[in-house]
Amino acid sequence: MQLTVVVGARPHVVKVSPLLPALERAGIGVDVAFTGSRSTEHPEDSGASMSFYGLEIEAPRWFLDIGVGTDAVETGRAMMVFEDLFARERPDAVLVVGDVNTTLAAGLSAVKSGIPVVHLGAGLRCGDLRVPEEINRVLISRIAAMHLAPTERALENLEDEGVEPERIHFVGSIGAESVFRHLEAIVDLSPAAEFELTTGEYVVAAFHRPENLGDEARTLGILGGVARSPLPVLIADTHTLTAAADRFGQTMPAAARIADAVPYLTMLALIRDAACVITDSSGVQEEACTIGTPCVTVRECTELTVTLEGEANRLVYPDAEEIRAALVAATGIRRGWNAPKRWDRAVSERVVRALKRGITPLQ
Repeated sequence: MQLTVVVGARPHVVKVSPLLPALERAGIGVDVAFTGSRSTEHPEDSGASMSFYGLEIEAPRWFLDIGVGTDAVETGRAMMVFEDLFARERPDAVLVVGDVNTTLAAGLSAVKSGIPVVHLGAGLRCGDLRVPEEINRVLISRIAAMHLAPTERALENLEDEGVEPERIHFVGSIGAESVFRHLEAIVDLSPAAEFELTTGEYVVAAFHRPENLGDEARTLGILGGVARSPLPVLIADTHTLTAAADRFGQTMPAAARIADAVPYLTMLALIRDAACVITDSSGVQEEACTIGTPCVTVRECTELTVTLEGEANRLVYPDAEEIRAALVAATGIRRGWNAPKRWDRAVSERVVRALKRGITPLQ
C-alpha cells in the first residue's frame, strides 16, 4: 500500500509523529504532503526527517505552499493543488487528519479522483454547525472510506449518521499517544522557572479561535478573566491573543506573562506543571486531559465531549467573572482521573492494523 498523508496545522504534526514510524515499520509506503511552505515554516532539515515545532517527523515529499485566506479561498486553492498532486501520483489511499480546511480539501480532491480517503480523528461532533470545523467534520464523514475514531462517542456518532460499522475503527486518540510518548522527554524540563513561576501555582493559557479573538466583546471577556485569575497566567501566544488585544485597543493584563512560539515539548511541560489550563484549543484540551491537568475551555461547545466527563474539563462563556469563577474551581480540583478509553500508547498500532485489513472503496 502507498499512502499519502496530508499534514498541515501544528496539531497534525503532533498527531502523525507517532504514526509515521509505525506505518514504516509495518511496510506501508508513506509520502507526506505538507500544506505549508518550507520558507515560512522554517523546518530543521536533518536528511530523511525534519523538525517542526520541536517534533521530528519524516521529511515531507511535497511542500504545497497553499497559504491562508478565507475559508472558500483556502479550500478552493487547496483542492486545485491536491487534484493535480493526486492525478500525478495516484496513491492507494489518502490519510487526512482532523478538521481544518485543507483536510476537507484533500478529502474532496481524493474522492473525486477515485482514491479512498482515510480520516484520522473521525466522528467527533460538537453539535453546532455554526462552528466551521464542525461543517468540515460532517462533510469528511460523508466521503471517507475508513473512519478512525478517537472516542467511543465518535464511533456512536458515525453509526448514528449511517456510516457502515465495518468502515469504523475505534482506535483512540493519536494526540494522546503523542503525549504519552513524549512524557519521558520532558521529565527534566522546568520552563515555568524561566518566567519566575512556581510549579502548581500558575495558569497556562492558549487562545486562537476566530470566534473568540475576532469579536471585541469576547476578547475583552477573556482579557478580563485573565486579569482576575487567582493565580499568575502564562499565555502561550503566537501573535493571537496579543494581536486581538492590539486590534481592539487593549493592553495585556499586567500580571500576565507572554511566551511566544512555544515548542510542543515545552508546552507539554508547562501544562504538566500548571495548576490548570484555560484555552479554546481542542489540542490543548486533549493534552491537558491526557496529562491530568484541569482545563477550562472558553467555548459554548466542544467536540471532545469525553473530556467533560468527570472534572477534567469545563466549558465557560467568555465573560470575565465567569472565567474567574471557573479558574477558582479548576485550581481546586483534585487530580487523578483516568485517561479516556484507548487514549494510550497503542493508537498508531491500531491504525496500522485497520489499514492492513484493507480499505473498502465507496460505491
